[in-house]
Amino acid sequence: MRTDFAQLRRLPDLLFPRRCPFCGSLLGPDALQGTVCPACVPEEMRLQHIPARLPEGEHDFYAVREAAAAYYYEDIVRTAVLRCKRGGCFWYARELADRVAVLVFGALPAKQPGKMPQYAGVTALPLYSCIVPVPPRQPLPGMPGLPLLLARRLGAVLGVPVETPLYIKRRGRPQKELTREQRLQNARGAFGCRPGTDLTGRRVLLIDDIITTGATASACALALLETGAVEVTAVAIAAAEELPKSRKKPPETKP
Repeated sequence: MRTDFAQLRRLPDLLFPRRCPFCGSLLGPDALQGTVCPACVPEEMRLQHIPARLPEGEHDFYAVREAAAAYYYEDIVRTAVLRCKRGGCFWYARELADRVAVLVFGALPAKQPGKMPQYAGVTALPLYSCIVPVPPRQPLPGMPGLPLLLARRLGAVLGVPVETPLYIKRRGRPQKELTREQRLQNARGAFGCRPGTDLTGRRVLLIDDIITTGATASACALALLETGAVEVTAVAIAAAEELPKSRKKPPETKP
């Protein structure tokens, strides 16, 4: 049966199960910051990307003003992202987006499961003019891409409208199959903005699930800048970077 996601968005939030995005267990009143179960807290904290801003030396950003991620793309974080992207568990996107709001944007954590983080923001000026999700290269049939789900939730938390001007002009090879240099070449010119898009003078927040080399974020940012955006900031759930030694798990010892 095909899922009507437009209808699902109109239903009360309480009708959906509130689960830890990292292990899938139901969230109880003792969940950390409303979104993480106690059992996953140590691993969740170990994989946080601190500071959230991504170092330029590890990524190839050529059109993005700056970029940030909440986590390193490892272990339970990787499992959570794949659960949303390939497992069809779209409801976990809320919890992941809430963690991004807290870890990247400094929102106040939800006081209990099911509540939304509170973002005070800047009173005189919005943080961004709009939020734009990266269009998925291989979306599941009938399911919105994870970046769009993240953008909608972050838009609600940050009070910023979501727009979807980007589309894929040219489908190259899947990025995961390519080297760093091939990813950059493969992504260049692959994205564009729909005819009539006008972002003149606007500051855009670009949302993706994972930032690897920065090729996709930069290609999308370039398309947004070409339609008048003054700057583009890219934010993702996780970044594919090598974990610092202090964050790596100790090697298992054989008995």
